[in-house]
Amino acid sequence: MKHVDDETLAMLAVSGVVADDAVTEHLAACARCRDEVADLQRVAAVTRSSSHVRLDAAPEGVWDRIAAEVRDGPPRDLPAESPAPVAVSGVGRPGGTTRPRGRVTPGGPRVHRRRRILLTVAAVVGAFAIVLGIGVATGALPGLPGSASETVLARAELDALPGWSGAGGTAELERDRDGRLSLVVDLRGGTGRTGTGALREVWMMRSDLDGLVSVGFLDGDRGRFTVPSGMDTARFPVVDVSAEADDGDPAHSGDSIVRGRLARP
Repeated sequence: MKHVDDETLAMLAVSGVVADDAVTEHLAACARCRDEVADLQRVAAVTRSSSHVRLDAAPEGVWDRIAAEVRDGPPRDLPAESPAPVAVSGVGRPGGTTRPRGRVTPGGPRVHRRRRILLTVAAVVGAFAIVLGIGVATGALPGLPGSASETVLARAELDALPGWSGAGGTAELERDRDGRLSLVVDLRGGTGRTGTGALREVWMMRSDLDGLVSVGFLDGDRGRFTVPSGMDTARFPVVDVSAEADDGDPAHSGDSIVRGRLARP
């Protein structure tokens, strides 16, 4: 199976551009590439949430020692790779839903690919700010928030959950001219509460909340997310935004900020 290239995965993770038909179909069938996009969205969200952190200069000589370590390779008394594969799995909290992760061998091809993609994300994040400004001004970028190519199918008012007084927002289910579905979420408030996770994850849930699907992480207050191909949105009409810790656990934290039900406008 030919996977989606690194640059496309990075662009989907940090921008509002909607994937084309071929990429959308591949993501629907390939858990590996979906996990890459979700992980990169998490990296972008962590970066945004850490904007207030003050960085201190490293002590003199640190970078020289790091360069020497990289040049000379790993210490002789340590193995270059761990000999055993690592399996990671998540346990769903609302409704027992899980999002299993694959089996990964440290130092294997997937790890090296992840490093390349993370470097690509860094480049894309910087370049996208310039491209986005040009594209919005000229109308050259389709599928971005505010373009005229989408039809609003349903809308939800997102109300604050207990403990999140002052939070709110809206969600819109949109379809573009090619029939692809997107969920556009605007969140008001929902930040700064002591003891909560720094990430904001967007979910689509069943009406009884016994079943949910993650569509991505908010990078800021607004996000556009591609709805998985073939997903019956009528069975998952509830939109939920949760506070998540950056702990690698793919399950819902149980700490919902806002929630609302999609209905025809």
